[in-house]
Amino acid sequence: MEAAMRLRLKKLGAIAVGLAMLAGVSACTSSGSSQDSANKNVTLQWGFWDQGAAGDKTYQQLADQVHKKYPNITVKLTQPPFADYFTKLQSQLAAGTTPCIVSMQSLRLPGFASALEPLGDLMKEQGFKTSDWDSGALKALQYNGEQYAIPYGLSTMILYYNKDAFAKAGLAEPKPGWTVADFEADAKKITEATGKPAFGQSFSDLHMFSMLYAKDGALPVTSKGKLDLTNSAMEKAFSWYSGLSTGQKTASTPASSADIPWGEQQFVAGNVSMAVDGTWDLVQNATTAKFNVGVVTLPVGSKGGGTLSANSGFGISKTCQYKKQAAQAISVIVGADASKTSAEQGNQPARSADQSVFFDAVAKQVDSKTPGFSAQAKEVLADSSKGATPFISTSNWDQTTKVIARQFILSYTGSQSPKQTLQNVQSQQGQ
Repeated sequence: MEAAMRLRLKKLGAIAVGLAMLAGVSACTSSGSSQDSANKNVTLQWGFWDQGAAGDKTYQQLADQVHKKYPNITVKLTQPPFADYFTKLQSQLAAGTTPCIVSMQSLRLPGFASALEPLGDLMKEQGFKTSDWDSGALKALQYNGEQYAIPYGLSTMILYYNKDAFAKAGLAEPKPGWTVADFEADAKKITEATGKPAFGQSFSDLHMFSMLYAKDGALPVTSKGKLDLTNSAMEKAFSWYSGLSTGQKTASTPASSADIPWGEQQFVAGNVSMAVDGTWDLVQNATTAKFNVGVVTLPVGSKGGGTLSANSGFGISKTCQYKKQAAQAISVIVGADASKTSAEQGNQPARSADQSVFFDAVAKQVDSKTPGFSAQAKEVLADSSKGATPFISTSNWDQTTKVIARQFILSYTGSQSPKQTLQNVQSQQGQ
């Protein structure tokens, strides 16, 4: 997302159900002063990374729904660009102005968990039942055994491909279980047939590291949250990934270190024929692209397999004066009605009961353009979920991703060896 689960959170027009930041001590207003006065009028700031015009409108409607159910709670929505969101959150923490409800990615949770309130007791008061949610989605937003955020959706990494480009190259479309060798052979033929690099590289953490994990089982962080970029599996997999552009000449390299989501953007624009992206962009990619889109699991290497998962949700800051009211707001925004609405608009929900609603929505929105897309998506998402490993990050992951972008482009362009690149990031960011 960068990530990632943009858990990327670019979701142009996508509607995931979400809160983000509700006012802290200086950002909450009220006519009284006691937290115990459940009916006191309060204003809560809700911040969330920008979701595009359609998504922003939907989130505002969700904020309005909170006020409709709880007339004493007013929710104000602010949405900075995704690239600025976590930097702004860090500044708010330092200044003591953290919003009450914080929108959080699972892969960045380790760096912010100390500023969030454990949600167990608060959400039980709101009738929260873990059985209503996908267990993996809940687990991804836990830290040291505590639930720090309630998820609004599911997300794993899959490969999107241009069905028309495969046909032009005379290739059969890939199926779940295809191999790295299959991917390399197809990429070569598509590059030759289209005159364009077949695959779009990326700096986004989930997008890139998922490919490395699928190929060689390489993970950038240990199970204890320590950066581990110089392990042998990572060096092997990253050398291969860099070599797609420097050696095999089948990958498009980001124009600069600022072009974090390069691969997925180039794919939708039609400039490459394959790219890794999250399931959160399933409907958006398929309807926006001016070609027929297909999806498949990531190509499997001899020592790899599976994919990485991450997702986003909403928590409450420790400095929030009105934690009960914030929990009430969250109960509405990730509630059953909101989840169903989100699923109807093509967003895979974290609530188990709405999965069929989601796939019906995919069929309605995409199958008229690309017949059979919803059936293919259902198969691929089921396969990717079975083999998904939650992405674990470090406590300083936000800064690490910035260093990754500055360093990894040197390897993608051949200006620096993959091994040296990994060593540089490890030495700068390893703790």
